[in-house]
Amino acid sequence: MSKEPIRDKDKRDEGLPGVSRGVGGAGRVSGLLNSGRAKNAKGTLFRLFKNLGPFKWLFTAAIILTLTASLVQILIPRQIGQIINIFTGLLTENIALDWVLLVRIGIVLLVLYVFNFLANYISGVLMVRVSQSVIKSLRNQMQAKVNALTLNYFDRSSAGDMVSLLSNDLDNVANTLQSGLTSSLSAIVLLVGVVTMMLIINPMLAFLSMVVIPVSYFMVKFLIKKAKPIFQKNARLTGVFNGKVEEAYVGEDIVKHYNIGEELKTELSALNEELYDSEWKSSMVSFVTRPAGDLILNSNYVLLAILGGSYVLSGTLSLGGFQAFLQYTQMLRGPFNQVLGIFNTIMSALASAERVFDFLDAEEIVETGDESMDAGAVGGEIEFAGVDFGYTEKLLFDGVDLKVEPGEQIAIVGRTGAGKTTLVNLLMRFYEISGGTIRIDGKDAKSYRTEELRKAYAMVLQDTWLFSGTIRDNIAYGADILNEEDLADVDFERIKEAAVLARADSFIECLPQGYDTVLTEGASNISQGEAQLLTIARAMIKKAPIIILDEATSSVDTRTELLIQHGLKELAADSTGFIIAHRLSTIQDADRIIVMDSGTIVEVGTHRELLEKNGYYAEMYLAGQA
Repeated sequence: MSKEPIRDKDKRDEGLPGVSRGVGGAGRVSGLLNSGRAKNAKGTLFRLFKNLGPFKWLFTAAIILTLTASLVQILIPRQIGQIINIFTGLLTENIALDWVLLVRIGIVLLVLYVFNFLANYISGVLMVRVSQSVIKSLRNQMQAKVNALTLNYFDRSSAGDMVSLLSNDLDNVANTLQSGLTSSLSAIVLLVGVVTMMLIINPMLAFLSMVVIPVSYFMVKFLIKKAKPIFQKNARLTGVFNGKVEEAYVGEDIVKHYNIGEELKTELSALNEELYDSEWKSSMVSFVTRPAGDLILNSNYVLLAILGGSYVLSGTLSLGGFQAFLQYTQMLRGPFNQVLGIFNTIMSALASAERVFDFLDAEEIVETGDESMDAGAVGGEIEFAGVDFGYTEKLLFDGVDLKVEPGEQIAIVGRTGAGKTTLVNLLMRFYEISGGTIRIDGKDAKSYRTEELRKAYAMVLQDTWLFSGTIRDNIAYGADILNEEDLADVDFERIKEAAVLARADSFIECLPQGYDTVLTEGASNISQGEAQLLTIARAMIKKAPIIILDEATSSVDTRTELLIQHGLKELAADSTGFIIAHRLSTIQDADRIIVMDSGTIVEVGTHRELLEKNGYYAEMYLAGQA
């Protein structure tokens, strides 16, 4: 499976991208994922914060509560130290126990502990709400982005990488927002507060304690530098692995039919091994930080115990103060352990956020016009005037001219890679032309908004795409509905009429639940031919003025195909039709037949005229009859 299919090479030689799996003649190229290069973490973090804008008050409240809880936590050891000093005074100075002061300190400690708990709890709840709101916003942005992307992006990307973006990467970002930010801020406040309290208690001991800070800082900085590319690689490999698994699952029948299971298993095993190796290295780098940090801090702790003990014996430091200092020393370990333990999560989340933002920054369809379209008023005249287009720098279409009259039925034929599907994709603005003009009823197609332009078209692809849901809903997808309406608002009579025209009604009525039959993922509970009939019905309910059929009857038997042809004639009676077909017997009644080769229109005429020319079309037709 690692070898390049011959068809890919052939198509690239003709100016088309290499196709590994695709829709119609366009196909999609092998997934080109992130290169895994480390990017600007600060820029990614800043952009992530910008997405917090709509939730800034909740986020601010959560941060204030987190900081307050941290400050309260800093005050607790001093109060405990005072209690120890009270009891120490009983032994050393033989004074009476001050119950009032003891009770007062106890109440203060109780209040501090309760407040610390409530502040942390409320902060946690708020951060969960904020993080999930941000992720919801990012998902909405990604969904909108999907609809705005050019087809080129999908030609370059795998479905598994998209799934990885919407699941693994967003989950990584969500988990870090929920805990990583508050933990990091809390660690910073604790660090500053604890150091301040230690300086107040004893500057010399505080200085000795802070010796570990630069050592730990440079160690963390070094490890982050080493680990971030590994986490970037993990994110990339996860996308590749998911894409391969998704392809293997969807193409299970092909895998079994061609006995390529072992080869696929070998390829997935190699990917899995590479992912394991990357994960193991990143885990080794991240998990070694805590033992290394503990070693530094414990060594420092021993020195503090010796020096602090001498201060207590000399009377320079009270026992309660020394106890508080030791507790602060332990608290000082907390921020370091948090930073050392959480940085791998933060780096992984930043890598995921970079991938998400790269997706959101991908090239979109350029809106060159802002006009709306009344599909009912479209006559259906189409004109290509000097159109240039190429998937690469090499042009596939070079000055193509073509004019189609309203209501004319145009068949497009040619060998694989000739540019048949490309021609209709340019009509739909799935790709942008690099020169010339495409006009609808004499008006430049670029003067319309893309979504408005596509109202004029109904399209049926060679590959059937049906969604999980009822048959009724799948047909209703093609209907034009208002923003405040949903699929349930589409009149059932319209749905049934479209099914009858597509000759799908007979098999639908035979199903136990009829039009309410729920299709499973990939419509695996009906035949391929039945699924094709539903896609045709979905196009028919739209009643668009321009119909595009890209091998629309390739998955049905000959008898059903004849029935569909009659239905298509009824549908296209007042519509302009573009029919791509390999079986030339199915397009003999077309008003004109366009013969293409390597992006060039080589012949145009009726079936009889082209046969009389005894040219390219006649050669193809006779070869099919042989």
